[in-house]
Amino acid sequence: AADEFQQPPVQLGRRDFLKAAGFTAALAAGTGCARAPVQKALPLLNQPETIVPGRPFYYASTCGGCSAGCGTLVKVRDGRPIKLEGNPQHPLSRGGLCAVGQASILGLYDSHRLRRPLRRGAESDWKTVDGEIAAKLAEIAGRGGAVRFLSGTVTSPTLQARINEFLGGFKDGKHVIYDPLSRSAILEAHRRLFGIRALPRYRFDRADVIAGFDADFLATFLSPVEFTEQYRDGRNLEAKRVSYHVQFEPRLSLTGSKADRRFAVRPDETGSLLTQLVARLARASGEKFDAPITPDVRLDDLAKRLGEARGRSLVISGSNDVAEQSLAAYANQLLGNYGATLDLDRPSLQAQGDDAELATLLGELRQNKVEAILLSGVNPAFDLPNGAEMAALIQRVPLSVSFAARRDETAEACQYVCPESHYLESWSDAQAVAGSFAVQQPVIDPLGGTRTVVASLATWRGQPQSAYDAVRAYWRGNIFPGQPEKDFDKFWDRAVHDGYVEIAMPPAKRRSFDVAAVQPIAPRQTDGMALVLYPSIAMLDGRNAYNPWLHELPDPISKTAWDNVASLAPATAALFGIEQGDIVRIAADGGTLELPAYIQPGQHEQAIAVALGYGSKLSERFAQIGPQWLEAQSTVGDDGRVGRNAAPLLRFADGSLRYDNVVRVQRTGKRRELACTQLHGTLTVPPKLAPPGATPRAIVQETTLAAFFADPHSGVEDHAEKEDLWPTDHPYTGPRWGMVVDLNACTGCSACVIACQAENNIPVVGRDEVRRNREMHWLRIDRYYSEPSPGIIEVAHQPLPCQQCENAPCETVCPVLATVHTDDGLNAQVYNRCVGTRYCANNCPYKGRRFNWFNYSHDDQLQNLQLNPDVTVRSRGVMEKCTFCVQRIQLAKIEAKTRGEKIADGDVQSACQQSCPARAIHFGDLNDPNSSVSRRMADPRRYRLLSELNVKPAVGYLTVVRNREDEKEGNNG
Repeated sequence: AADEFQQPPVQLGRRDFLKAAGFTAALAAGTGCARAPVQKALPLLNQPETIVPGRPFYYASTCGGCSAGCGTLVKVRDGRPIKLEGNPQHPLSRGGLCAVGQASILGLYDSHRLRRPLRRGAESDWKTVDGEIAAKLAEIAGRGGAVRFLSGTVTSPTLQARINEFLGGFKDGKHVIYDPLSRSAILEAHRRLFGIRALPRYRFDRADVIAGFDADFLATFLSPVEFTEQYRDGRNLEAKRVSYHVQFEPRLSLTGSKADRRFAVRPDETGSLLTQLVARLARASGEKFDAPITPDVRLDDLAKRLGEARGRSLVISGSNDVAEQSLAAYANQLLGNYGATLDLDRPSLQAQGDDAELATLLGELRQNKVEAILLSGVNPAFDLPNGAEMAALIQRVPLSVSFAARRDETAEACQYVCPESHYLESWSDAQAVAGSFAVQQPVIDPLGGTRTVVASLATWRGQPQSAYDAVRAYWRGNIFPGQPEKDFDKFWDRAVHDGYVEIAMPPAKRRSFDVAAVQPIAPRQTDGMALVLYPSIAMLDGRNAYNPWLHELPDPISKTAWDNVASLAPATAALFGIEQGDIVRIAADGGTLELPAYIQPGQHEQAIAVALGYGSKLSERFAQIGPQWLEAQSTVGDDGRVGRNAAPLLRFADGSLRYDNVVRVQRTGKRRELACTQLHGTLTVPPKLAPPGATPRAIVQETTLAAFFADPHSGVEDHAEKEDLWPTDHPYTGPRWGMVVDLNACTGCSACVIACQAENNIPVVGRDEVRRNREMHWLRIDRYYSEPSPGIIEVAHQPLPCQQCENAPCETVCPVLATVHTDDGLNAQVYNRCVGTRYCANNCPYKGRRFNWFNYSHDDQLQNLQLNPDVTVRSRGVMEKCTFCVQRIQLAKIEAKTRGEKIADGDVQSACQQSCPARAIHFGDLNDPNSSVSRRMADPRRYRLLSELNVKPAVGYLTVVRNREDEKEGNNG
């Protein structure tokens, strides 16, 4: 890559502007006229046939937000990518894209990203860095020194091949893989049981009964987009096939919020629960298992259901304990699930880390046995329990090289930093599942002097090669021979166009199941509180700490932003005298941690939960985020970072990285007000406070599966039409746009929230403004709790955009007609008319409108390249809200008019609809009786929110259907 990079436009300071203005005035006085500076725009001399200025183009690629390898379509406008969509043809993700994937485009335009290599902390150039690194590596190779390449899971077969070739040049070269969110225990358990270290591909779409043991597979476990798609397929009311899902977990997770039966347990109970489940299944199968059965009604019912669904069930554990994973595997073996709901013939390649090898490397570093260490895609100085020690050990290594894109904790400890290009700037590939290969193609030239790891390794080997040539060479030699196409160029072009290709792979050889390797786990008695460390849906392991969109994304369960919190059960908080926002000190052998408390319903009373990934050096940039004239001290912690790093409380046990611990909790006497976007958990009025005869508003309407099959209209409250102040309805001679949200399908994953933010240029306002309830998201997801029986917490998620009311109460109160009704059913907002009275917001019963209190920062010229040119960037003092992505509607109208046709169903997809992995959002023309949205608007499950107000919203909701046996119909008020 060239050292030169694109410079952002120069901004004039106040003094420079006054100087320029004064010079212009003097020139005008002297000559009688003045001319503004001339800026020339040169058109393409040879314009490509397929490129039309102002029109978007889409390129198939692969998301690099994590190792799941979801297929993407990158929207490019005039040479710059501005939006990521899911590739509907991709065999794994099938069109969905998570919040992290949607937000990853912001990393491309991150002005804090390194643009040149660093040499001992100072900027350098590639010639100098390459010469020094190559010389040192040659010396180490000559004396047979130890070289270690430390990385996260590498799903790119080309990169893996180049790493192997690079390390092959050393007598003692080794590739060590570790994942901060480790799944090493699953692979190690299958190595002991089947003789093959593999991660099975889970198939939730084939499972009729699912037993989850602290596995958050709809949020952060392995491949949540793929699993959400599958989970949705297995819960299809139209096909009358609804899987039964039981979840055991210590904290309320996103997956637990969707379970049909959820039980709060201590994290050290899951092993004994799995033991008891396996004992019941073994007895039913006539197999021996050395564990006495203790009474437990929950497990009796679950074992019975699993046994009735042999080959159509799935037991999944999120623990990183080999013994627990062995028990889960044995349960699946007893149920005949391998080859049906678990695939070992085409295993997943998404998490290949080996905790034992990581521990070995730490020992080598302590003994000064490593002469060179290269680090790619990991930040061990931050995300390991002994991170500070790891940084010190790296500094002692004679040669240390990091490929980090930013100055993270590990990069600061390395001698050289050779920044890797963003995945939207570079060629690469991926194989997330055996046989499913994907292409990653660049959609923009590198914005700085960065290059790929493949190119760097090739240069240091003395055989320079571009990433493009490396990928093509690997595909020609290793993938092309396994398919019927005879012409490689045609095969390659099709793969690049489609974004993926599937190749038949021979199944891996494995031995028969070794029952002797499965050992029961006895109940454990521990004193103190049990700490649960988990990845948040936004930060994951901390890789996204640079991303303000994800910091401002409310947690789907707690609804907190810009913080990680210590979640406590209400009974536990009352016992300790802790209130919301009180700072608590969590002490363990690994150290102490102080965090604000959050009172979380549904959590086990002896568990305290803390999210990982916060407190990173990469979040120091946000110390001054938000309006500069406001107090910004509450935006971040005392050390200038967002949240606190909980990784020091991780621990190594039995060769595995463990995410639980025994801790002591105490109050500190300090407080920190949390930035919560939802302060209520339910809208049900307590009986003692309710007026006589009052009934709760049925915000989320629900029913049971048995009641639904008996009467599809069950649970839906009918409301008679009210007298109308409007003489007639609005006439709609053309399309009338509407939306239906299936609450039974929605998981609350929040992908739609980030998709809306990326599409509609929604600003980040910072923690202080969110704390003041001034967040700007046009789409929010409300979370409601209900308690159908004592101790059982059920959750419903409700996406809430502007309802585009036909009798819109906002339109009647606007004194300047800034909010008006369009002829296709939209409630439009005319920004130029708005004077900021906020009458419309006060009159909106759904509170779906947002007021721009300040001119939020758009000073970063590089980051501004992400802005969608089809959507106005709003200024201070105007009201804004969801528009059903009207810019997409207009584009579809133009395209249809050009073809001389009407807009067909599916031609317009809103950003939230397109990103949803659960396919919960349906959008289209309500005047088309054959459209998807019209069919769902006529569904017996459909109801309108607050329909008794007679505002006639254009958004409908489909009821939640609970898969439980009781016939009682309830509402999540």
